Amino acid sequence: MPVSKHYSSTQGYSHLLEPGESDIEYLRFGILNLCTHSTYFDHSDDCELALIVLGGVCRLLVGHNGNKANGVLGKRADVFSGDASVAYIPHHTTYEVFTTTNNVEIAVCKVPSHSDSAAVIYDSGDYRIESGYKIDIQENVFDIECIGEGLCFYRFLDTQTTATVQLIESEKKPARVVLQHNDLLILKERTRARLLEFGGDIYQLSIHLQ
Repeated sequence: MPVSKHYSSTQGYSHLLEPGESDIEYLRFGILNLCTHSTYFDHSDDCELALIVLGGVCRLLVGHNGNKANGVLGKRADVFSGDASVAYIPHHTTYEVFTTTNNVEIAVCKVPSHSDSAAVIYDSGDYRIESGYKIDIQENVFDIECIGEGLCFYRFLDTQTTATVQLIESEKKPARVVLQHNDLLILKERTRARLLEFGGDIYQLSIHLQ
């Protein structure tokens, strides 16, 4: 049956999905929420990362041998105010997020990888999947078909509204799931997710593995 989880906005990093949950083998997903004048430091270990800014502005410092990037990440106030800024970070690389006068909220997706790709930071609207990376990111594409594992994260301008999504898996009857503000829909391999009904303005972040 369809599996969804709910995110309650809290300071710091919130884990939402780990391998071993809901028949997921590889994907990790969480949301990093930082207040003004704060810092977050982490290491990618044996995973590649994609950082997708949901709202706010920060400075990102990535550093490991030749895999270095340093720049401003994030331009929109919230998910209804333009396209995301995105950073790709390779395995075994440190990264640090600094906020100044703005809060920042970042979706963090991880997947095991040993590809020696370079770190890269994209301004809003011009991101694409980098050569060697497995994580494919889309915003507001409401009919998607995942070859590998995937997920969709939803927000509504009116937080009391809902959306109905149809899920189609191979050799199974189509199923419907009703999603609320800040819900995460978890998608197995070879699943199609199609938005059927929603009220008001909706945002959908879709991530799946290549």
